[in-house]
Amino acid sequence: MYVWSPLPRSLEATLRDAHNPKPRVRLSAVGDLVRWAAGEERERCIAELVTLLARDPDLEVCAAAALGLADAGATESLGSLIAAAEHGSPRVRQMALVALGELAEPGQPSVSGVLRASLDSDLPALRFQALVAAHRLFEEPALQPELERALGDVEAKVRYVACRIVEERYFAPGAAEKPEASRAALLEALRERLGDSDPAVALAAAIPLARSGSELARDYVVTALNRAQGSAQQEDEQAAIELCAELQLNAARPGLRARAWGGFIGGASPLAFQARVALARLGDARARGHILRGLSSWSRDTRTRAVAAAGQARLEAARPRLLEMRGDDTRADPESVNEALRALDLALPPSS
Repeated sequence: MYVWSPLPRSLEATLRDAHNPKPRVRLSAVGDLVRWAAGEERERCIAELVTLLARDPDLEVCAAAALGLADAGATESLGSLIAAAEHGSPRVRQMALVALGELAEPGQPSVSGVLRASLDSDLPALRFQALVAAHRLFEEPALQPELERALGDVEAKVRYVACRIVEERYFAPGAAEKPEASRAALLEALRERLGDSDPAVALAAAIPLARSGSELARDYVVTALNRAQGSAQQEDEQAAIELCAELQLNAARPGLRARAWGGFIGGASPLAFQARVALARLGDARARGHILRGLSSWSRDTRTRAVAAAGQARLEAARPRLLEMRGDDTRADPESVNEALRALDLALPPSS
C-alpha cells in the first residue's frame, strides 16, 4: 500500500511554523531549523532557535531549542544557553546544560560558573547533567573533587554517572596517566560504593576497582554475573563479561554460560556473543567449538561474526581457516578477517 510521506519543510514554511499557535507544530519545526542551519540561512535559523529557547511559552519547545542549538553546533549561542541554564525552568536548564557540555570549550569562566552552580543544585537532574558536562569541560584539579562529592550523592543516578566518569577518565585501558594521589583518592571513594544500595552503582564501581587489583571488587563482578537477574545497565554487564575474560575470572562461568546458551537469566541474551567470546578465552570447549563451527557456516554473515569472535577470543585454532578466508570477499568481510589475524598475532608469546 502506498503511504504518503510529507516533503521536508521549506525554509519559509519552517520559520512560519516556528510561530504557529500549536506547541506541537513549533516543536516539529525545531528539527527543520537545525537542518536549514547547515546552509546559507544559518544566521536566521540560529536566531529563531535562540528566540524559541528564550521566549516560547511551552517548556518542551524551549528544551528542544536548546538541544537544537547543540545539534547545529551553534557556539555563537553560548550566551543564550548560559542564561537559560541559570534562569530557565528545571527542564530547560537541564537541556541547556546538555548543550553547553557539547558546545563550550574547556576553561571558559562563564560556563564553568554555571556548571559549578548546577553541581550545587537541589535538583538531582541538574547535578547529573552538570557532572556530565564537567567531565568534558573541567580540567583534572577541578574535576576530581566534584567526582568525589558526586560519588556520595543522595541520588543513585548521580552516583552512577560519577562511577562511569571516574572509570573513563582514570582507569579505562588507554586512559591518560593521572596523578597517583588522585587515582588513590578516587579508588577509595569507589570502594565505598561496592556496598551501594543500588546494584547498578555497585557494579559500575566494581569494574574499575577490579581492573585496579581489588579482589573484593572482582568477587562482586563474579557475583553480579552469576545472579539470576542481569544488570539494568547492559553496557556495564558487557564490560563485566569482558573483564572476566581479561582477568581470567573462571568463577563467573555459570553466569557466562547462562548468557551464552540460555539458562537462569531467561532465553537468548543480547550479550550472548560477548559471553561466548569470554568463555572461549577462559578455555570453554563448547564456546570454542561453536566459534570454530561458525567459520564454516553457509551464511556469510554468520562466518563474519565467527571471524570477529575468533579474533576477540584469541582463538589460535581458527588461524588456518582465517588464512584460507583472507582476501576472499565471498567468505567473510576481508577487514574482519585481517583484524582477527592481527589479534591472533598480538596474542602470540614474544618467542613465537
